Parts: sequence; C-alpha cells; structure tokens
Amino acid sequence: MGLRDRRNQRQRHARLLVAAERAISKQLTHGTGQDLRPAPATFIALAFGMFAIRLDNDEARDYLNAALAERGYPLLDEDEGGDR
Repeated sequence: MGLRDRRNQRQRHARLLVAAERAISKQLTHGTGQDLRPAPATFIALAFGMFAIRLDNDEARDYLNAALAERGYPLLDEDEGGDR
C-alpha cells in the first residue's frame, strides 16, 4: 500500500466519522420516537450526499457505533436498524 492509498484511507475514515457525527446530531435534533439513534441507511445516504462515499450496512453500523460510543450512547446491535 502506497502513501497515496494510506492518505486516501485516512481521508475517507475522517470523512465518514464526520458524517456519522452529523447523522447522530440530525437524529437527536430532528428525530422522532423513543430511540434517537440513526439507522445505518440514514447514515449511508448522508455519507453519499456529503462526500460521494459508498459503503455497506456493516461498515455504516461500525462508524455509527464509533460515534455513538464517543458520545456515551448505547450502540446499535447487529439486528438493530435504529430510527425506532
């Protein structure tokens, strides 16, 4: 893996963490229901809209869980979708 690849991976990682934080902030501000954690599908759409980054549900859940853990919120389970 070259220097450019590592730089691109770091940049993608940083952007996805920003998008995860934004998804959580938006859900807390504008969400409805008892569980104010965003669904992976919501995060996927936001990440694509912000940075044109495509990712799958598992990767989306990992980034959301990292951002949720940073804030001290409960994590999404594998069978949980959020937005409930």
